[in-house]
Parts: sequence; C-alpha cells; structure tokens
Amino acid sequence: MEYRLSAGGELGMICGGDTEIFIEPITAAPSLFVFGGGHIAVPLVKMASLAGFKITVIDERPDFASAARFPDAAGVVASDIPSAYARLNVDNGSYIVIVTHGHKGDEAALEGALKTPARYIGMIGSKEKNKAVFSHLLAKGFTQDNLARARAPIGMRIKAQTPEEIAVSILAEMIAVKRSAD
Repeated sequence: MEYRLSAGGELGMICGGDTEIFIEPITAAPSLFVFGGGHIAVPLVKMASLAGFKITVIDERPDFASAARFPDAAGVVASDIPSAYARLNVDNGSYIVIVTHGHKGDEAALEGALKTPARYIGMIGSKEKNKAVFSHLLAKGFTQDNLARARAPIGMRIKAQTPEEIAVSILAEMIAVKRSAD
C-alpha cells in the first residue's frame, strides 16, 4: 500500500513524504488428518510438516499411532475411526488423507470424512477397491455429489511406486488444492 503524506494528499498530512507499507497475512497452519499410520503415512507426515501442515495421525493400532513413530505430528490418536472423528475438529480448511491398513478402515474413514466440511479428502486404493467402497457408501445413502468430494485414487499422477514417492504425489495434490483460488 502506498500513501502520500503531502498537504491535501490522501491522509491530509502536512509533514510531506511518501510511504509504502507491505502487509503479509499470517494464517494458521492447515490441519491435516492422516487416517492410517503405515508405510505411506511416515514419509507423508514428515514432508507435510515441512510444508507447514499441522498433522494428526489416527490409527486403531497403538504400535502405529505413537509419537515415537510420528515425531513431526502435532497429535497422534490411537482409536477406532468413528470415535476418532467424534474427537477431531475438522473444519472447511482441513485436509483428510485416508491410507489405512485395510478396505474396511478406508471405507469407515471415507464415510466419516464425507460428513465433514473438509477442503480436501483423498483415499488411497486401486480403482476397483475405490469403486467397491463408493458402491457401499451409495447403498448407505451417500450421493454421487458426496462421493465426488473424494480424490480416489489419491495423489497426482506421477507414476509413484515407493511409499516416499506416493507421499510426494499426495502432498503435491494437497498443495495444489491449498494454492487454488476456488
């Protein structure tokens, strides 16, 4: 912002001179909820922390939901998925990544995610698995519009193969959403 400080100028000051003010908004770190504490979650949490996300990892297995396993996470929850959702504060700026250790966990996590206003919902899985999960959720009363909120399979298409590469593709997709205007 520029201001002219001369007599009769924008501010009516008589001291003279001009000034420029630079304003940079400081916003809170976006929340990332990672459902599943397995091999993809470990590098994803590390990288997402570096990218400025405030991360909570949720896994029903205490050995996989530990602060020692995820030192870069702000929180770690060892709980079943429905109970975890009851404890989380998911808002319209939140990101949800679903990488649990099984189809039932992915389905439960997606069902919970679709009931939130989260900005980003992504679920790992093959097209066939995701088709089956979507079919089950449609039978439960979700609509195609509800399901369209989920990015499945998750991540940008970079032919990722290793857990670290898959984590990069997921984080890249989240950053693209974060930086988008809509």
